[in-house]
Amino acid sequence: MTATADAGVHDEGFLAPLRLRAFRNVAVGQLVSSLGTSMAKVAQAWLLLDTTGAKGSLLGLLATFQLAPVLLFGAWGGWLADRLPRRRVMLATQSVQALLSAVTATLVFADAVRTWHVYLIAFLSGLVTVVTGPARQRLLADLVGETRLSRAIGLYTALFNVGQITGPLLAGLLIGRASLGWVYVADSLSFLFVVAVLLRIRVPHEHLDTGPRPRGFLPGLSTVRASGHLTAVIAASAVVGSVGVQFTVTNALMATQAFGLGPAGYGLLPSMVTVGCLLGALLTARFPDPGGKTVVTLAACTGLTGAVTALAPGYLVFALLLIPAGAASMVFTTVSATALQLRADPAVRGRVLAVQNSVFYGSGPVGALLLGVLAQWTGPRTALLAGGALTVLLAGLIGWALRGRLTQRVTPVPPPPADTPSSGRSNAG
Repeated sequence: MTATADAGVHDEGFLAPLRLRAFRNVAVGQLVSSLGTSMAKVAQAWLLLDTTGAKGSLLGLLATFQLAPVLLFGAWGGWLADRLPRRRVMLATQSVQALLSAVTATLVFADAVRTWHVYLIAFLSGLVTVVTGPARQRLLADLVGETRLSRAIGLYTALFNVGQITGPLLAGLLIGRASLGWVYVADSLSFLFVVAVLLRIRVPHEHLDTGPRPRGFLPGLSTVRASGHLTAVIAASAVVGSVGVQFTVTNALMATQAFGLGPAGYGLLPSMVTVGCLLGALLTARFPDPGGKTVVTLAACTGLTGAVTALAPGYLVFALLLIPAGAASMVFTTVSATALQLRADPAVRGRVLAVQNSVFYGSGPVGALLLGVLAQWTGPRTALLAGGALTVLLAGLIGWALRGRLTQRVTPVPPPPADTPSSGRSNAG
């Protein structure tokens, strides 16, 4: 028996999307998948520590293998999310992720893991994520429709962050009491659970691109250039991704250099950011129909909250200030994704989302390097303050440069009618 979207659902309230059976099922699947993924990240770090002899340079190289697919093949992931039924795409990607985790578990149990295995699996997993990201975001719109999209993304992200908080704790318990391989078994099972959920749902609002558009980034870039609101969102994403959100770098430097603490002191800080992200996800319902001006303002708020943390007189205050900083970054990320989906042509939304992903994640290493060098010269507080101030400044410049185009009345792009060839009414997936 297949679950369908319930008829007659009221749009009022943050929890409105949960009244849809299909969304409820997918949301539960997201929680389980997030638990498994966050557990696997902890296990992955332990594997590298073991196989590399805890060499920092080799540990840092892992991020390159994870990020490279996004930069190299992001446009193709967006193209697939536009052209193919999202449910089928997700079924394929989650099955591949389950297989990769099962292979890793087998290697661990056989005591045959080598460093290159970890890098290769990280790269292959990154390739799958390139497709999964835009397909997942488009699937949410397919399930709940345009009017509930902001609340659906907020709820979905909130469940993701619950998994991010709980998963590492479960991984630590499992690693301490059993073989590391069981963490990957759990991760593989979490992906299979998502597959089972996807097999039970139907997609009521799916619209596919069947036109003769070129592949790659070109359709997405053309759509972005044609809209001042989309241009503002992409530009703000580049700013926040580079210098506005660098918690991994700044938290480590503040804990060790500003407060003179060791690993235990640093370990609390990512959890505080995640708590803030969870709260931020719950606030996104306040922005049901965002435009470029809203996104630019939220980017400035992200920089402001980050700069304030640099002024913390002590460790405890700094840790508490990370909660609003994490909330601001999550509100920006979620609202910007909502704005892109609501303002972009439905036929190329996946490629527009891929442009944002490439800009956001591609600018991250540059910003991390700049802040790291600045911290080495002037200290972590100055680097953190400079990153926040620069984010506010650049967000203001984006708003000023696009002020004429952002004052235009914002009207969401309507989906194509159900009786047109582009509607792609494939409910069976």
